[in-house]
Amino acid sequence: MFNNCSIMVLLNDGNENPVQLLEVDKTTQEAICSSFSDSAVPLLLGKQIVPFDGSYKPNEDEGLSICNFHLPEVITDAVRNPLGLQTFEYDKESEPDIRAIFIGERSESDNTEVFTVAFQRFRKEQYLSTKKFSLFYDKDTFILENRWGIGITDTIDCVFTQTELRFSSYFYARQIFDLSEYYRSATDTEVQSFSGLDLLSIADKDQFQSLADTWIRRKIAAINDSGVLKNNTAAKIKKLAQSCGLEITVENKKLIIPTDKKKLKEILGFLDEEVYKGAFTEETYITNSKRKVQ
Repeated sequence: MFNNCSIMVLLNDGNENPVQLLEVDKTTQEAICSSFSDSAVPLLLGKQIVPFDGSYKPNEDEGLSICNFHLPEVITDAVRNPLGLQTFEYDKESEPDIRAIFIGERSESDNTEVFTVAFQRFRKEQYLSTKKFSLFYDKDTFILENRWGIGITDTIDCVFTQTELRFSSYFYARQIFDLSEYYRSATDTEVQSFSGLDLLSIADKDQFQSLADTWIRRKIAAINDSGVLKNNTAAKIKKLAQSCGLEITVENKKLIIPTDKKKLKEILGFLDEEVYKGAFTEETYITNSKRKVQ
């Protein structure tokens, strides 16, 4: 896999040529292709793959998958014809803006194109800046190298195969691709509607809106989709929370939503079934990851 593939860079949004060719010598090309190939194998063959829904954090032996993932055309076009790309060059007058390093290959099956592409997110510390002292060891002596360069690690963060994107960390994968369309997150309108539900008492709706970060928006979307606030009374929710060791205040048949963000997240987590009491210790636990038993 990835034999003699070209090394390419994906630049951040706003660049006229978002994919460019990284010119390397044959030895470097072979080494990077081999490294990316070895790193892709666990995601393609070794790990148990779990469908991505935004609510499950995989274990070490598991990977996440988005089926029917739309790989941007600039990437498929680049894999088809890497030699037609602009060559990536260093311009000391302009700060480079690399988002990812990637390699890929194309094949055909039943008159259909099949792409396999491996991506490594690019971090700022991978720039070998001339503003730093880069010292290389040679014959018992450290020698200063003041040329500009980049570093490439021996791992990948996600791999696309056929129509599927696989990755181990959503946090890392989203640094390469916008994955927001593949999970539910409440919009501003949905957050406002949620704060106005008859079953909830929120003293300061504007403050609630300002507290609604990505995690809270995902919980609101999940709670709305589950119908838990439509199918249960405040009294029943309070009783169920108490059975888990969580205190929820009810006044005038409404759940009192606290302004403290930590307590707010505890209640939203409970409503999304992420708070439970241990069967043996009877301690109250909060989990940041869940999926249904198959």
